[in-house]
Amino acid sequence: MQEPGGAAVERDGDGRVPLRTIAREYARIGCTGFGGPPTLIAMLRQLCVVERGWVSAHEFQDAIAAANLLPGPAAKQLGIYCAWRVRGWRGAVVGGICFSLPGLVIIVALAALFLAEHPPLWVQGAAAGAGAAVAA
Repeated sequence: MQEPGGAAVERDGDGRVPLRTIAREYARIGCTGFGGPPTLIAMLRQLCVVERGWVSAHEFQDAIAAANLLPGPAAKQLGIYCAWRVRGWRGAVVGGICFSLPGLVIIVALAALFLAEHPPLWVQGAAAGAGAAVAA
C-alpha cells in the first residue's frame, strides 16, 4: 500500500501507525525545524497531510485555527493534535516529547557551557558577541 506522498505505509499488527514512526518523524522535525512557528507548521503540514495523509487538509486548517486561539506554542499544540489523531493519547505523548526534546537538550547543553565556572574561550567570545547584539 502507498501513502499519498508515494512512501510505503508503515502499520503495526493491528493496522495502526507505529509509535516508533511518530517518534522518528517528530524527532526529525524537532531537530531540523528552525525558523519559528511558520516553519514548524509547514513541516507538520508536509508530514501529516502531504506525505503521510494522517489528517486531511481541511482538518489541518481547522487545527491551525484552534491552536492559534489557545495560549502557548501553536506549532507544538498542532503537532500534538496531529499525533493524537494518528495514535490517540499515546501518540500525543510520544509526538510531544519527540517534538520538544531536541530543543530542550540543545538549550540545556548551551546553558551548561555558558554558565560553567570556566567556559571555553569560544563560548566567552559568543557570549560577548551576543551581548553586543542585544545592546544594539
